[in-house]
Amino acid sequence: MLTLDRCETTPAPSYSILNSSIQDTFAAIERFEWQAIEELQLMRDNCYYFDAGHTSFEDYCENELTKYGGYRRVRDLLAAKKVVDTLSDELKDKITKPSQTRPLLRLVKTPDKLNEAVTIAAKEKPFPTATDFAKAVNKVAPKVITNVKKDTTIPDNYKTQLCQSVRVSSQSHPRYGESGVIEADPPNALQQIVTFAGSERLLVNNADLTNLGNDAIVPFKSERTYPKEYAEAIAQIQEQHQQEIALSTKSKKLMSLVMSIG
Repeated sequence: MLTLDRCETTPAPSYSILNSSIQDTFAAIERFEWQAIEELQLMRDNCYYFDAGHTSFEDYCENELTKYGGYRRVRDLLAAKKVVDTLSDELKDKITKPSQTRPLLRLVKTPDKLNEAVTIAAKEKPFPTATDFAKAVNKVAPKVITNVKKDTTIPDNYKTQLCQSVRVSSQSHPRYGESGVIEADPPNALQQIVTFAGSERLLVNNADLTNLGNDAIVPFKSERTYPKEYAEAIAQIQEQHQQEIALSTKSKKLMSLVMSIG
């Protein structure tokens, strides 16, 4: 890896030297990331964390690795290793970094489909991205939302703006950091149907989402408006109705008083 000296007298590196250094740096990042996964497995499987007084592997991750993402980050890395270990040997090199494995994780329990998805993605590109894998997974095992029950307690005009780009902002959510689009009315006041890369549609809690402006996703209730003349007529009808109710109540009280005297 090239160390750049900021001194003005140092000549700028040539393209070949700089490009070679960039390639080496990325290779080192990937190598050390996989190395970290192997070390994490050793720590977990051999319970070395007990030696420092940690009560569990999760406790160790949350206390010692907080600045690296804590237990959630470690869990994702170990899950990535599980995907690679499940793949056939000739396909393992198609996974170059752990973050690519997230869309493949749901196929771990079906190795044949997992291998098929990676094979499909590899036909499109020699080194597929996470988005490429997501598209391939959707071809092999489409995930369709079915029987989403409409919450009848929510008024029909209780909606969220459609075709809105959103991002999963909750770090506890497995889709943290991923972006999607809202293309359908929410099934209830607490969740949204979000379309992610590869046309995968999932229910996500409003509390886990923000729009691209980092504003919380909150369904809105559009209020019905009327022309001025209609509004005045409606107000009169409502007032008349209230008067009728008051008169009826007064009549009932008077009748009750007459009957009690008699």
